Amino acid sequence: KKSIKYLPLLKIFVIIKFCKLKFKFEGTLYLNFSLTIETFRIFFPIMRDSKKDLTTSTSGNSGMLDSNSKKIKNTKKIMKKKFVNRVFSSVSMKYDFMNDLMSIGMHRIWKEKVISLLEISQDSLVLDLASGSGDISIKIQEKFNCKCIALDANMEMLEIAKKKLYSSQPFYINGNAETLPFKKTIFDYVIVSFGLRNFNDIPKSLEQIHRVLKKTGTFICLEFSEVNSPFFRKILKTYFKAIPKLGLLFANNKFAYEYLVESILNFPNQIQLTKKLTQAGFKNVKVIDIIDGVAAIHISKK
Repeated sequence: KKSIKYLPLLKIFVIIKFCKLKFKFEGTLYLNFSLTIETFRIFFPIMRDSKKDLTTSTSGNSGMLDSNSKKIKNTKKIMKKKFVNRVFSSVSMKYDFMNDLMSIGMHRIWKEKVISLLEISQDSLVLDLASGSGDISIKIQEKFNCKCIALDANMEMLEIAKKKLYSSQPFYINGNAETLPFKKTIFDYVIVSFGLRNFNDIPKSLEQIHRVLKKTGTFICLEFSEVNSPFFRKILKTYFKAIPKLGLLFANNKFAYEYLVESILNFPNQIQLTKKLTQAGFKNVKVIDIIDGVAAIHISKK
């Protein structure tokens, strides 16, 4: 066995260098998030196993106990949840305006396409998950006047949605996709519009969506995806570089839109998301590409 007495000091030095670099490119919010995670990574195993020596290992955990590895992963998820919540709180007042600006209003047309796919009656029950400022909920209420629940993890976004509706309001809930507060098999439709990439745990969220859908229920997801044309993909990446500058200019918030771009680029493409849906128990997954894959609609049957 080898002692790790001086390893934490070395790690702290490396982390400080890392955080300085991240600060240069991504700002104080990401710095706080990264530093908290890495501090926990160092000190929790030491406090938890202060009387134990860890052996040097060639495995991914480098001698770390499985229980500690799981706790670190859970902590990362908790911190991501808080991090994303802070991002959306910071952009809530400019959310609709920035969506219109960045997509040249196209996101509204894409949401109309989602609504056109619904076959529901006044007795149907629909969950607008990650409802944001309520675009989908409003359209559903206007067209179908059915029972609709709007659920979002961010209270500021829910308040914005409430202000946009004066009558026939949906039922609003502040909650998380990973722990949906509903019984099994109660919804005819679950819809997520540009929200799935912000979920803390996508596989767990998909399992929860599958759980609350009726046996004949449908899950529809509208999300940014991977452009099919390599040439168009390069053009889009160039545009993505301009988005943080637009965020700074029009919303005085460059960092939130840096996160937006990063979340889009790191999100599973059409094939990868289809696999995740299948793993969660969905069948007959259909994909509709929008503008050559800039966005995609995944339609999944239970």
